[in-house]
Amino acid sequence: MENSNDNQIIEMPIPPGLPQSIIARLLEMCNVKFDLRKDEIHDVKYPVLCGTLEDLKIAKEYLELVTETKLALREIARLARKFKTKVKLYTNDDEYRYILEIIANDIANKDKIEIVEEEPEGECEVIKVLDKEVKVYI
Repeated sequence: MENSNDNQIIEMPIPPGLPQSIIARLLEMCNVKFDLRKDEIHDVKYPVLCGTLEDLKIAKEYLELVTETKLALREIARLARKFKTKVKLYTNDDEYRYILEIIANDIANKDKIEIVEEEPEGECEVIKVLDKEVKVYI
C-alpha cells in the first residue's frame, strides 16, 4: 500500500547566497521548484526548494556535489589559464561526467577545460570531489 506522504509537496530551506547557476542546475536535474518565503517575525525572505521528500533528498545530495564540483572546476580552470594550457578531465562514472559537463558550462575560463569520454594516455593527477574521482590530464 502506497504511503500518501510520498507525493506530498514539502519545502527545504537552502543556504542564502547560493549561486543562481547552482539553483538552476538543481531545478533542471532534480524535479524540484524554487521559491522565496517570508519570515514574518524577522521580516526577511529566505530561499526554499519545493518537492516530494524523495526529490528533495536527491536535490540535497546534488546540492553538495554540484557546489563542490563547481569549486573544483573553477580552480582547475584558473590554474590552466595561469599556466596557459588546456586540461582534459576524465571520470569513469557516467552520471558524474554528465554533471561535470553541465557545471563546466557555468564557470569562467571554461575554454581551458575539456570533459572527455575516453581516458587519455599519459600521466594524470587524481582529484577527489566528495566520493567522486576526476583524473586531470595536461
